[in-house]
Amino acid sequence: LGIEQLLREIGQIYEVLEETFPTKDHLFLSLPQIAAELMISGLPIELMDGDASYVPLKWVAAVFDKVSENLGDKRLFVLSILGLQSSGKSTLLNALFGLQFTVSAGRCTRGAYMQLLKVEETFTQELGFDFVLVVDTEGLRAPELSGKSQNRDNELATFVIGLGNLTLINIFGENPSEMQDILQIVVQAFLRMKQVKISPSCLFVHQNVGEVTAKDQTMEGRRRLEQRLDEMAATAAEQEQYSDVTRFSDVIKFDVNTHVYYFAHLWDGNPPMAPPNPRYSHNVQELKSGILLTAKQECRGSVMKISDVKLRVQDL
Repeated sequence: LGIEQLLREIGQIYEVLEETFPTKDHLFLSLPQIAAELMISGLPIELMDGDASYVPLKWVAAVFDKVSENLGDKRLFVLSILGLQSSGKSTLLNALFGLQFTVSAGRCTRGAYMQLLKVEETFTQELGFDFVLVVDTEGLRAPELSGKSQNRDNELATFVIGLGNLTLINIFGENPSEMQDILQIVVQAFLRMKQVKISPSCLFVHQNVGEVTAKDQTMEGRRRLEQRLDEMAATAAEQEQYSDVTRFSDVIKFDVNTHVYYFAHLWDGNPPMAPPNPRYSHNVQELKSGILLTAKQECRGSVMKISDVKLRVQDL
């Protein structure tokens, strides 16, 4: 039993009580304040209940309200992540920002969690935002949900991509057939966003690519990835009856040379004796610079205030 289960219960209790007692002097109205304080102190708060695919809108809205009451309506850069189950998403986020998302084998993250990170004051001017909101999601195509996961994966992906200013698409290895699934979901979600004039961007991360030095091979891989994305975009555009989309770069700004990162194995050998691979840390560092660079460019136009994020969650 983790604290997230308790928080989920509290959220549900809050929603029910708010329906029944609309007056403003009840004790339960202080519940969002507690969650907001936990969130500000750096605890991940559940944004989407993974077991029921349900977003407790009133609760999330109330928590966001309290957060902006406590901090002021600050600017947020939303970074979200998508990938197949057990492809190392939470591990990557933890390595990037020193977070504490739970990591384990199998399906450990369910639904979507958000965590607030304060940007140091010396950099807020330069970057153009005060906080990063990191959204960690459960793995797509979970074997536990075999058969009924397709629709729900599409919903999760649309939700997460629509929410994020920048989405990391996490792919394990470089096998294109495994990517097929993910890319289809991603392209569909980006097309939907295009329809409602939201323009997120994305970076691809290939984890566990053994020989990082073989530049020409990864060049070939990049070319194949781009080809795949273009095919997907064309198919998805056909399904959504879009005539002016033929390539992936018609859907969002995408450059195959700068928006794709290759990661070394995290472990060199076999634990318990293996040291973590230093290459992984270098890769993480590069990715972090890439994220901040994108954030800087993006932010001039599309960075949201806390209140905007709340509305965007409701819209999605």
